[in-house]
Amino acid sequence: KEKKEPKEKEKHQETERRISFSKQIKELDRNLKLYLTVALIFTLGNSSNTFLLLKAKETGFSDTNVVLLYFIYNLSAAILSLPLGYLSDKIGRKHLLVTGYFIFTIVYLGFGFAQTKVTIIAVFILYGVFTAATAGVERALISEIAPSHLKGTMLGLHATIVGMALLPASIICGALWNEFGSLVPFIFGAALSLTACLLLIFFLKIPKKEKEQQ
Repeated sequence: KEKKEPKEKEKHQETERRISFSKQIKELDRNLKLYLTVALIFTLGNSSNTFLLLKAKETGFSDTNVVLLYFIYNLSAAILSLPLGYLSDKIGRKHLLVTGYFIFTIVYLGFGFAQTKVTIIAVFILYGVFTAATAGVERALISEIAPSHLKGTMLGLHATIVGMALLPASIICGALWNEFGSLVPFIFGAALSLTACLLLIFFLKIPKKEKEQQ
């Protein structure tokens, strides 16, 4: 009995935690549920960057130049991350996130229809702008719209949803690429990004407390 009691206590505590978590999820307001849904939709269209590099090679870049393109992307993201983070404090997380998703739409359409090296270079730079505009803003938005006692839980749930969606996103992209060529998977990603963008614009309502801070 003495050996079983601690195990039974642990099982009881684990059950209580699960019930508590389930209850918290059900009690989430529409803003959080909407944003988590938007994150899922967007991520399903955000396939691995490997496909961007494959598109660059398809357009005529050598392996060495493809690496340089990825460096250009990272450089533009690094240079713009600080000023765009400052901009999000001024105009609000939602507005910058919507802008970032719209830029992603343009980037994926650019990759899909690109036929010249100049276009590929331009969309890689623009892709860096998207990354700088959204990298920390997504988490910041969740922190602002989530109840104080659920911030950590919601950040973890957001990371879980995004992580789980990344694999099928790349599988879908690869399947579309093999079946229809490089244009269709990029149009698919752009369509999901635009959908996420419109959902944020028309349905995500920013709490008054955040508006006052801005």
